[in-house]
Amino acid sequence: MLFICLGANDARLPSKSDSATLEQYKSNMRAIISLLRDPASEYYSPKTRILVITPPPVGELLVQSYIPSSVDNPIVFNNRTRLFAEMAKQVAREAGVPSIDLYSEIENRVREEQTTGKWSSTYDGYDNYLVDGVHLNNGGNMLLYKLILTKFKAVWPEMLPKSLP
Repeated sequence: MLFICLGANDARLPSKSDSATLEQYKSNMRAIISLLRDPASEYYSPKTRILVITPPPVGELLVQSYIPSSVDNPIVFNNRTRLFAEMAKQVAREAGVPSIDLYSEIENRVREEQTTGKWSSTYDGYDNYLVDGVHLNNGGNMLLYKLILTKFKAVWPEMLPKSLP
C-alpha cells in the first residue's frame, strides 16, 4: 500500500526553495507512480495498491497567525493549493489509481460550518482541520482516516481491518 500525499509544501509560491511549479508537481507525481507501475523500474510492484491524496486547503488566516511576522513567511495561498489538488486528481485518473480529494472535503466542511454558523473560530474554521494552516491537526487526521476507510470499502474491501486475518 502506498499513499501519495504531496503538495502542501510544493504549492508555496515559486520564490521558496521547496516549492514546485505545477508542471514539476505533475511530473513528480507521475514519476512516483511509474516507479511501481513500470515493468522496467527496479521498484516495479504491480500488486502494490496506490492511493493519491490531494493536499489539504490552506487556512490563510491560520498561517498568518502561526508564523511570526519576523520570520520569512512561507506564503501559501489557498487558490494555488487548489490547482495542485486538481492536478493530483488528474494524475491519479490518468494513471488509473484511486484518489481522495482531501482539499474539497475540508473546503466543503468549512463552508458548511460557516454557512450554518456551527463554527466559532477566528480562523474561518480551518483550525478544526489544520494545525498551522497547512498541515493536518487531530480533526484533519480523523477526517482523512474516515475518508481512507470509505475509499477502502469502495475500492479494496479485502483490505479493511475486519477482512484481514
